[in-house]
Amino acid sequence: MKIKSVFQYVLSVFCFVSLVACAGSSQVVLGQAQTEWDFDHQVQFKKTQFDDDHYQLEIMPNNNVSFERLSAFLLRRSYLICGSYGYKLELITGVESFDYPRASPNYIMPNLTAKLECATEK
Repeated sequence: MKIKSVFQYVLSVFCFVSLVACAGSSQVVLGQAQTEWDFDHQVQFKKTQFDDDHYQLEIMPNNNVSFERLSAFLLRRSYLICGSYGYKLELITGVESFDYPRASPNYIMPNLTAKLECATEK
């Protein structure tokens, strides 16, 4: 009977330590990009956090997602990260021109990249 209770105790301690280790591994490292996949919008993106209010978002285009959906996803994701409106987006690369499909049909678009600055409470 004692062997069974000792085994259960060791097993429960092992499970607890494993859960704590998994929970600790999801911490955000400042300046390091985290690649994520949004299954609802079928978009892959990278989020880099520089401090509490400054981020860089990079959205990877694929053939099935139009530029309009990528840019709308950028706005929605910015709202989710900041938690409110009033954020500032500065687009860096990946903005599609109006005549892009006709002028350059074989052009490979760069990733839609933007700097995000959340509004600070004063």
